[in-house]
Amino acid sequence: MLFVLKFTFDPDHTHRVLEMWKHFRFPSEVKVINRYILIGKHVSLAIFDAPDAESILKITAPFSGLGVAHVTPAMPLEEAIRVSW
Repeated sequence: MLFVLKFTFDPDHTHRVLEMWKHFRFPSEVKVINRYILIGKHVSLAIFDAPDAESILKITAPFSGLGVAHVTPAMPLEEAIRVSW
């Protein structure tokens, strides 16, 4: 299932968050679609495919002391339109 991770962090932790993302390895069962940093917003985003909640915890736990993670399931718009009819 697709997920979007929005991680909001304290500006004082910017360097540490970027260093962690630089070296972070996603669990083998997770397929990363892409990662982003929102310039000037102290927010990073990741879009990934994961099989379960345990995989999500493996991603968010290492960053928990530096900010707040919000993970939301997602689906392509075309699929949502097709399913809703």
